[in-house]
Amino acid sequence: MNIVDRHGRPFASAQSYEGATRDPRGRNWPAPSVGPNRALATAGKPLRNRTRHAYRNSLLMRSGLNKNTTNEIGKGYTLISACTDEAFRKEIQRLWLVISKQLDPWGDLNFGGICHLAALSRRMSGEVFIRRLNRRLDSGLIAPVQVELLEADMCPQDLNRQLGPNHRIVQGIEFIGKLKVAFWFYKAHPDDGIESVSLNDCIRVPARDVLHHYKPTRPGQVRAEPETAAALIKDRTLHEYNDNELVRKRERAGLTGVLYREGFGEEAWEFDPHTGKPLFADADAANPVETISAGTWLRMVPGEKAMPFDGDNTGQGYADFLRWESLLYAAGMDIPYPLLTGDWAGLNDRLVRAFLNEYRRSISFDQENLSGFQVAFGIWRWVVEVLITTGQLSAPGFANDPWKYYAVDVRPDAWKHLHPEQDINARNKAVASHISNGEREAAEYGTDIEKNMRINARLLKQWETILKEEGVENPPAKLGGLFSASENMEHADDET
Repeated sequence: MNIVDRHGRPFASAQSYEGATRDPRGRNWPAPSVGPNRALATAGKPLRNRTRHAYRNSLLMRSGLNKNTTNEIGKGYTLISACTDEAFRKEIQRLWLVISKQLDPWGDLNFGGICHLAALSRRMSGEVFIRRLNRRLDSGLIAPVQVELLEADMCPQDLNRQLGPNHRIVQGIEFIGKLKVAFWFYKAHPDDGIESVSLNDCIRVPARDVLHHYKPTRPGQVRAEPETAAALIKDRTLHEYNDNELVRKRERAGLTGVLYREGFGEEAWEFDPHTGKPLFADADAANPVETISAGTWLRMVPGEKAMPFDGDNTGQGYADFLRWESLLYAAGMDIPYPLLTGDWAGLNDRLVRAFLNEYRRSISFDQENLSGFQVAFGIWRWVVEVLITTGQLSAPGFANDPWKYYAVDVRPDAWKHLHPEQDINARNKAVASHISNGEREAAEYGTDIEKNMRINARLLKQWETILKEEGVENPPAKLGGLFSASENMEHADDET
């Protein structure tokens, strides 16, 4: 039996989820159902343009994007071949030292600089395209290949065509089934004004010659949104509010005070106090705008008294309000509030360690799976292919098993210690307890352990030679802390 209201209609059942409630709490809540590509079809360009505008003009936006990028890339990635062929591994490492400085066609950026610009473009524009440029063998390059970074605007997001039953272009990217086969680019940047461009004269570039550096947020998404998408409105509103507050204080600072009197006679008024219009035909109207100089007193009428302004009053709760808004802003940018704003008040080393560890965990994902895999590994793969196909490297069986030669260890730049003594001791104890190993710890430092050991061995040999040359017959048992870290650790106090 159903329970009905006074009109005989059954009562509407309540929503299982409060978030799906309609009237009254869900009234005026627009939440359209749109697919991952339709959502960005028209919103992509405004999001990019507004983010770039904010980067040029907003202090917090510039700080957030720059710091996220710097933490992700640091000084750059260290690439170490992981090929099982020792001769191949040593030779490609020798060549890579030079190739990493020859990748930019303009010669302005090395490999680390290219990675930094790619990561900054991804965060600011949502994506960036990296195109392979094949060069002549007599170009003077160790590997006849270079890379060119193309902004997201170069791939027209409004280019959609049906080329066949299972063959289409979606937002500038050509697919056969689910396979990316090509990218379509303008001949020049559409907003530079150097050349006139249109969708009819785009250039088709095979997918094997393009790296698409982006972070999809939904399955099936072919283009990406800037990481600032959720913070853009907050940034503009907060920026305008703070700017208006600053202008208000600046204008108010020019006023020292006002002169007033308790009462006024009829003969004291020449103008209407509300409208400024003259009360008499022979009087001049009051100026609607006056230029105020610093230290100005506003003049009233005879019988005035001085009332100085409290110019230093910044408003009740202004600092707390601005801090809370900045906290929300930082959440939208996925960056800790103190790191974004420089406000470290009230924090101790344990709190700093806690939120920096959380932040670095997020950055580590981007290092491993985005800039590390999409950019660093992608460029490395192109270099390996060119070196092998031009005969500079011997790679038996490359056609059947190319991944043997593609294998590479991509090591990001290490973060500095939050507490050097504790961190170093913890790493040494982890290796001594066999819960870690020297290779892994060196990888987290972004260095090559074999190279480190060879350099240390060379320094040790040089030290012993100097002792003999200087006639030191009984050298110390320990040749400095550099060569006796493991021995010193046996006597190290527990710093944790």
